[in-house]
Amino acid sequence: MKNIPNLLLIAGTGRNTGKTTLACSIINKFSSGVQIAGLKISPHFHGGTKSLKAIVANENFNIYQETSLTSGKDSSLMLKAGATKVYYIEVLDEHLKTAFEEFLKIPQPKTPIVCESPALINYVKPAVFFIVDNENNKKKKEEIFQQRAIADKWIDTGKEDILEVIKKLVIDNSEFWVYS
Repeated sequence: MKNIPNLLLIAGTGRNTGKTTLACSIINKFSSGVQIAGLKISPHFHGGTKSLKAIVANENFNIYQETSLTSGKDSSLMLKAGATKVYYIEVLDEHLKTAFEEFLKIPQPKTPIVCESPALINYVKPAVFFIVDNENNKKKKEEIFQQRAIADKWIDTGKEDILEVIKKLVIDNSEFWVYS
């Protein structure tokens, strides 16, 4: 498992749990002081849009750079929150490790990365790993509960204030650290 000290990883128990809200809040907190990158990884292939500039495209995965503040996509929201650059990867889980290794070749040395992906935790050790839940979410992914033991924080967005959670984050030397 590859250690990625500048990666903050966010997974969720399902759709609409607050993953993007958390990612954007973290980006917004730090973007005035440091360059920060956003990354959204999806196991669904939607195809590129006008706002997504293709960087790598092949039969196994696509890596795009988001270029619009107004597309309405999660990647666009990260850019609007203050990320210097935002990337979007479409990849099935069996090719995720290869796609992420390809992403790491994109020039961004030591830049903190805020990433939304539940499956990436199976291949890397991020500096910080959050799992986001919402009690209103009735269709929870069961596999995410196995990851709970390794999460730095399980966040219930229906009960917890996201701003209180991110107060405990600091960036030191382009690496995320949690403190309590």
